[in-house]
Amino acid sequence: MLRRIERRGLARLGFSDLFYALMTMRVIALLGLMALGIALMNLAFGTVYWLIGGIGGARPGDYGDAVFFSVQTFSTTGYGVLYPKTVLANSVASVEIIIGLLSTALATGLLFARLSRPQARVMFSRLAVIHEIGGVPTLSFRVANRRRNALTNAEMTISILRDEVEPEGGNTRRLIDLDLVRTRTPALALSWSVMHRIAETSPLHGLTADDLAAAHWVFICVLTGLDDTLLSTVAARHIYNFSDIKFGSRFADIFDRAPDGTFAIDYTKFHEIEE
Repeated sequence: MLRRIERRGLARLGFSDLFYALMTMRVIALLGLMALGIALMNLAFGTVYWLIGGIGGARPGDYGDAVFFSVQTFSTTGYGVLYPKTVLANSVASVEIIIGLLSTALATGLLFARLSRPQARVMFSRLAVIHEIGGVPTLSFRVANRRRNALTNAEMTISILRDEVEPEGGNTRRLIDLDLVRTRTPALALSWSVMHRIAETSPLHGLTADDLAAAHWVFICVLTGLDDTLLSTVAARHIYNFSDIKFGSRFADIFDRAPDGTFAIDYTKFHEIEE
Protein backbone atom coordinates (compact mmCIF):
# COMPACT_ATOMS: atom_id res chain seq x y z
CA MET A 1 0.00 0.00 0.00
CA LEU A 2 2.32 2.77 1.21
CA ARG A 3 5.39 0.74 0.31
CA ARG A 4 5.09 1.70 -3.34
CA ILE A 5 3.36 4.92 -4.32
CA GLU A 6 2.69 5.96 -7.90
CA ARG A 7 2.84 9.74 -8.10
CA ARG A 8 0.93 10.93 -11.14
CA GLY A 9 1.21 14.49 -12.44
CA LEU A 10 4.10 15.34 -10.10
CA ALA A 11 7.24 16.51 -11.87
CA ARG A 12 10.63 15.52 -10.53
CA LEU A 13 12.51 18.29 -8.75
CA GLY A 14 15.75 17.42 -10.53
CA PHE A 15 18.68 19.75 -9.90
CA SER A 16 16.52 22.08 -7.78
CA ASP A 17 16.79 19.45 -5.00
CA LEU A 18 20.28 18.21 -5.77
CA PHE A 19 21.42 17.97 -2.14
CA TYR A 20 18.54 15.61 -1.28
CA ALA A 21 19.33 13.45 -4.30
CA LEU A 22 22.99 13.22 -3.29
CA MET A 23 22.10 12.43 0.33
CA THR A 24 19.73 9.62 -0.60
CA MET A 25 21.71 7.82 -3.30
CA ARG A 26 23.86 4.80 -2.49
CA VAL A 27 27.31 5.54 -1.10
CA ILE A 28 29.00 3.63 -3.93
CA ALA A 29 27.01 5.68 -6.46
CA LEU A 30 27.98 8.90 -4.68
CA LEU A 31 31.67 7.95 -4.74
CA GLY A 32 31.39 7.03 -8.41
CA LEU A 33 29.73 10.36 -9.20
CA MET A 34 32.47 12.26 -7.38
CA ALA A 35 35.19 10.32 -9.22
CA LEU A 36 33.46 10.95 -12.54
CA GLY A 37 33.21 14.67 -11.79
CA ILE A 38 36.91 14.89 -10.94
CA ALA A 39 37.87 12.97 -14.08
CA LEU A 40 35.74 15.17 -16.33
CA MET A 41 37.10 18.34 -14.74
CA ASN A 42 40.68 17.22 -15.29
CA LEU A 43 39.93 16.30 -18.88
CA ALA A 44 38.37 19.73 -19.44
CA PHE A 45 41.33 21.62 -17.99
CA GLY A 46 43.74 19.26 -19.74
CA THR A 47 42.11 20.20 -23.03
CA VAL A 48 42.56 23.89 -22.21
CA TYR A 49 46.27 23.38 -21.42
CA TRP A 50 46.68 21.36 -24.61
CA LEU A 51 45.18 24.23 -26.63
CA ILE A 52 47.03 27.14 -25.00
CA GLY A 53 50.37 25.43 -24.39
CA GLY A 54 52.83 27.08 -22.01
CA ILE A 55 53.55 23.92 -20.00
CA GLY A 56 57.22 23.49 -19.22
CA GLY A 57 58.56 19.96 -19.49
CA ALA A 58 55.64 18.79 -21.64
CA ARG A 59 56.18 17.22 -25.03
CA PRO A 60 54.89 19.56 -27.75
CA GLY A 61 51.28 18.82 -28.64
CA ASP A 62 51.07 15.85 -26.26
CA TYR A 63 47.51 15.64 -24.83
CA GLY A 64 48.49 13.14 -22.12
CA ASP A 65 51.05 15.51 -20.61
CA ALA A 66 48.43 18.28 -20.56
CA VAL A 67 45.95 16.03 -18.69
CA PHE A 68 48.57 14.86 -16.18
CA PHE A 69 49.55 18.47 -15.57
CA SER A 70 45.88 19.21 -14.88
CA VAL A 71 45.73 16.33 -12.37
CA GLN A 72 48.76 17.71 -10.52
CA THR A 73 47.30 21.21 -10.50
CA PHE A 74 43.78 20.14 -9.45
CA SER A 75 45.08 18.10 -6.53
CA THR A 76 47.68 20.73 -5.56
CA THR A 77 50.24 17.90 -5.53
CA GLY A 78 53.08 20.18 -6.61
CA TYR A 79 55.00 20.30 -9.84
CA GLY A 80 57.90 18.06 -10.81
CA VAL A 81 58.82 17.85 -14.43
CA LEU A 82 55.67 19.65 -15.61
CA TYR A 83 55.12 23.30 -14.65
CA PRO A 84 53.39 26.42 -16.06
CA LYS A 85 55.79 28.83 -17.73
CA THR A 86 53.54 31.47 -19.35
CA VAL A 87 51.19 34.06 -17.88
CA LEU A 88 48.18 32.42 -19.53
CA ALA A 89 49.09 28.95 -18.30
CA ASN A 90 49.68 30.28 -14.77
CA SER A 91 46.32 32.07 -14.85
CA VAL A 92 44.45 28.91 -15.88
CA ALA A 93 46.37 26.90 -13.27
CA SER A 94 45.37 29.42 -10.58
CA VAL A 95 41.69 29.06 -11.54
CA GLU A 96 41.97 25.27 -11.47
CA ILE A 97 43.63 25.30 -8.04
CA ILE A 98 40.78 27.40 -6.63
CA ILE A 99 38.19 25.07 -8.18
CA GLY A 100 40.10 22.04 -6.92
CA LEU A 101 40.22 23.33 -3.33
CA LEU A 102 36.52 24.20 -3.37
CA SER A 103 35.61 20.84 -4.92
CA THR A 104 37.62 18.95 -2.32
CA ALA A 105 35.97 20.86 0.51
CA LEU A 106 32.46 20.32 -0.90
CA ALA A 107 33.08 16.63 -1.60
CA THR A 108 34.51 16.06 1.87
CA GLY A 109 31.59 17.81 3.55
CA LEU A 110 29.01 15.97 1.46
CA LEU A 111 30.59 12.58 2.04
CA PHE A 112 30.91 13.22 5.78
CA ALA A 113 27.27 14.31 5.99
CA ARG A 114 26.21 11.21 4.07
CA LEU A 115 28.22 8.75 6.18
CA SER A 116 27.63 10.40 9.56
CA ARG A 117 23.86 10.61 9.22
CA PRO A 118 22.42 8.71 12.21
CA GLN A 119 20.31 5.73 11.19
CA ALA A 120 18.32 3.30 13.28
CA ARG A 121 19.01 -0.41 12.89
CA VAL A 122 15.63 -1.62 14.07
CA MET A 123 13.97 -4.91 13.15
CA PHE A 124 10.18 -5.26 12.99
CA SER A 125 8.46 -8.62 12.85
CA ARG A 126 7.30 -9.44 9.33
CA LEU A 127 3.74 -10.02 10.52
CA ALA A 128 1.45 -8.65 13.23
CA VAL A 129 -0.92 -10.96 15.07
CA ILE A 130 -4.28 -10.67 16.82
CA HIS A 131 -4.96 -13.11 19.68
CA GLU A 132 -6.43 -13.02 23.16
CA ILE A 133 -4.30 -11.82 26.06
CA GLY A 134 -6.05 -11.82 29.42
CA GLY A 135 -9.34 -12.53 27.69
CA VAL A 136 -9.10 -9.44 25.45
CA PRO A 137 -8.23 -9.63 21.73
CA THR A 138 -4.90 -7.84 21.29
CA LEU A 139 -2.99 -6.66 18.24
CA SER A 140 0.74 -7.16 18.71
CA PHE A 141 4.02 -7.18 16.83
CA ARG A 142 7.68 -7.34 17.76
CA VAL A 143 10.43 -4.78 17.42
CA ALA A 144 14.11 -5.21 18.29
CA ASN A 145 17.33 -3.21 18.17
CA ARG A 146 19.79 -4.88 15.79
CA ARG A 147 22.75 -3.01 17.27
CA ARG A 148 24.47 -4.20 20.44
CA ASN A 149 23.53 -1.07 22.35
CA ALA A 150 20.26 0.45 23.53
CA LEU A 151 17.79 3.04 22.34
CA THR A 152 17.03 5.25 25.32
CA ASN A 153 13.43 6.38 25.85
CA ALA A 154 12.25 4.53 22.76
CA GLU A 155 8.69 5.56 21.86
CA MET A 156 6.24 3.84 19.51
CA THR A 157 3.20 5.26 17.75
CA ILE A 158 0.73 3.37 15.55
CA SER A 159 -1.68 5.02 13.15
CA ILE A 160 -4.14 3.26 10.90
CA LEU A 161 -5.04 4.45 7.44
CA ARG A 162 -8.34 3.21 6.02
CA ASP A 163 -10.90 3.96 3.33
CA GLU A 164 -14.15 5.53 4.48
CA VAL A 165 -17.30 6.64 2.69
CA GLU A 166 -18.41 10.18 3.57
CA PRO A 167 -22.10 10.78 4.39
CA GLU A 168 -22.21 13.30 1.54
CA GLY A 169 -20.77 10.72 -0.81
CA GLY A 170 -17.27 10.04 -2.04
CA ASN A 171 -14.37 8.14 -0.53
CA THR A 172 -11.70 9.47 1.79
CA ARG A 173 -8.61 8.12 3.50
CA ARG A 174 -8.77 8.62 7.27
CA LEU A 175 -5.85 8.47 9.69
CA ILE A 176 -6.60 7.23 13.24
CA ASP A 177 -4.16 6.78 16.14
CA LEU A 178 -4.23 3.58 18.21
CA ASP A 179 -3.81 3.48 21.98
CA LEU A 180 -1.03 1.14 23.10
CA VAL A 181 -0.61 -0.83 26.30
CA ARG A 182 2.81 0.79 26.61
CA THR A 183 3.97 3.59 24.33
CA ARG A 184 7.51 3.96 25.69
CA THR A 185 10.31 1.80 27.00
CA PRO A 186 13.25 3.31 28.92
CA ALA A 187 15.83 1.22 27.06
CA LEU A 188 15.28 -0.90 23.95
CA ALA A 189 18.20 -3.32 24.07
CA LEU A 190 16.55 -6.65 23.25
CA SER A 191 12.97 -7.06 22.06
CA TRP A 192 9.72 -5.20 22.65
CA SER A 193 6.23 -6.61 22.09
CA VAL A 194 4.06 -3.67 21.08
CA MET A 195 0.40 -4.30 21.95
CA HIS A 196 -2.97 -2.65 21.33
CA ARG A 197 -5.95 -4.02 23.25
CA ILE A 198 -9.00 -4.31 21.00
CA ALA A 199 -11.59 -3.14 23.51
CA GLU A 200 -15.00 -1.71 22.61
CA THR A 201 -13.47 1.73 22.05
CA SER A 202 -10.88 0.38 19.61
CA PRO A 203 -11.34 1.04 15.87
CA LEU A 204 -10.55 -2.66 15.39
CA HIS A 205 -13.33 -3.92 17.64
CA GLY A 206 -15.48 -6.57 15.98
CA LEU A 207 -13.60 -6.51 12.67
CA THR A 208 -12.50 -9.53 10.69
CA ALA A 209 -9.74 -10.06 8.15
CA ASP A 210 -12.27 -9.49 5.36
CA ASP A 211 -13.26 -6.15 6.93
CA LEU A 212 -9.63 -5.01 6.97
CA ALA A 213 -9.19 -6.01 3.35
CA ALA A 214 -12.41 -4.28 2.23
CA ALA A 215 -11.29 -0.93 3.70
CA HIS A 216 -7.61 -1.42 2.68
CA TRP A 217 -6.36 -0.93 6.23
CA VAL A 218 -2.72 0.08 6.63
CA PHE A 219 -0.89 0.19 9.98
CA ILE A 220 1.88 2.81 10.12
CA CYS A 221 4.33 2.16 12.97
CA VAL A 222 6.96 4.73 13.91
CA LEU A 223 9.68 4.17 16.50
CA THR A 224 11.87 7.01 17.81
CA GLY A 225 14.60 6.91 20.42
CA LEU A 226 18.01 8.22 21.48
CA ASP A 227 20.93 6.08 20.37
CA ASP A 228 23.12 5.98 23.49
CA THR A 229 26.28 5.51 21.40
CA LEU A 230 25.73 8.17 18.75
CA LEU A 231 23.83 10.43 21.20
CA SER A 232 21.46 11.27 18.35
CA THR A 233 17.74 10.75 17.92
CA VAL A 234 16.99 8.04 15.38
CA ALA A 235 13.71 6.91 13.89
CA ALA A 236 12.43 3.82 12.12
CA ARG A 237 9.16 3.23 10.29
CA HIS A 238 7.39 0.05 9.27
CA ILE A 239 4.17 -0.52 7.35
CA TYR A 240 1.81 -3.43 7.98
CA ASN A 241 -0.71 -4.00 5.21
CA PHE A 242 -4.06 -5.62 5.96
CA SER A 243 -2.67 -8.88 4.56
CA ASP A 244 0.14 -8.81 7.17
CA ILE A 245 -2.30 -9.16 10.08
CA LYS A 246 -2.84 -12.77 11.19
CA PHE A 247 -5.91 -13.52 13.30
CA GLY A 248 -5.76 -16.25 15.96
CA SER A 249 -1.95 -16.57 15.85
CA ARG A 250 0.73 -15.77 18.41
CA PHE A 251 4.47 -15.30 18.28
CA ALA A 252 6.85 -18.11 19.17
CA ASP A 253 8.73 -17.75 22.44
CA ILE A 254 12.21 -16.33 21.92
CA PHE A 255 13.38 -15.83 25.52
CA ASP A 256 15.35 -18.33 27.58
CA ARG A 257 17.61 -18.55 30.62
CA ALA A 258 20.72 -20.67 30.93
CA PRO A 259 21.31 -22.74 34.10
CA ASP A 260 23.71 -20.06 35.34
CA GLY A 261 20.98 -17.42 35.07
CA THR A 262 22.22 -15.84 31.85
CA PHE A 263 19.38 -14.23 29.91
CA ALA A 264 19.19 -15.20 26.24
CA ILE A 265 17.09 -14.21 23.23
CA ASP A 266 16.82 -16.33 20.07
CA TYR A 267 16.51 -14.00 17.08
CA THR A 268 16.19 -16.95 14.69
CA LYS A 269 12.59 -17.29 15.94
CA PHE A 270 11.88 -13.55 15.91
CA HIS A 271 9.42 -13.75 12.99
CA GLU A 272 7.91 -17.16 13.78
CA ILE A 273 4.22 -17.40 14.64
CA GLU A 274 2.18 -20.25 16.05
CA GLU A 275 -1.42 -21.06 15.26
